[in-house]
Amino acid sequence: MCAEENNEKSVKYSDMVYEMLKNDILGRRFEPKDKLSETTLAKLYNVSRTPVREALHKLEKEGLVVKLSDGYHVSFLTKEQILKIFEVRAVLEALAAEKAAENRDPAMLSKLREAAENFKKADRSNPLALAQANSYFHDIIADMSGNEYLRDILKDLRNKLAIVRVDLFASSNRVEQEIEEHWRIYEAIEKGDPKEAHDAALKHQMNLIEFIKSKRMVGGILV
Repeated sequence: MCAEENNEKSVKYSDMVYEMLKNDILGRRFEPKDKLSETTLAKLYNVSRTPVREALHKLEKEGLVVKLSDGYHVSFLTKEQILKIFEVRAVLEALAAEKAAENRDPAMLSKLREAAENFKKADRSNPLALAQANSYFHDIIADMSGNEYLRDILKDLRNKLAIVRVDLFASSNRVEQEIEEHWRIYEAIEKGDPKEAHDAALKHQMNLIEFIKSKRMVGGILV
């Protein structure tokens, strides 16, 4: 086998391990603060340590894992850190919605409506599926903003909050509220009303902040 084929095979395994490990972290197979041993993961996913190492490095960049003196661990945030990130996110999500309403791209509007509908249809008993559907909705708004810097910053913030967002959707009450808030944001963007879109997105994020304040942190998990 030539070097190029070996490299392609390595990339394929690395991507495969990355997806499996990411899903296992978000699906709570591994909890916040858990140590992620390269050897153990290689056995679990039936691969060599190289693709595991590459996957861990990629997840570290995304903020899902952190490298400490004794190796990689699942990332963990304090309640105070979570609230600080949401404070920043609130302002930027509102700006993204405002810009999306200004741009009001018909093709993107169709995707945004579909994303809002898919979130409404998502399995209420599956917090991971709900979190992913929610993320897709907000990703579209960031894309609609037409500002690649804003989009990238928001993506980075959402990566940092990926584990937390799964916890948030463990509450059915919050899910129903999210559905209503998403529709308000969509409708404001669809009308092409920047101020209404800004205010709806900001209100959505501030409600999340208040919800988080009402929760407790137990072992790195919001309950």
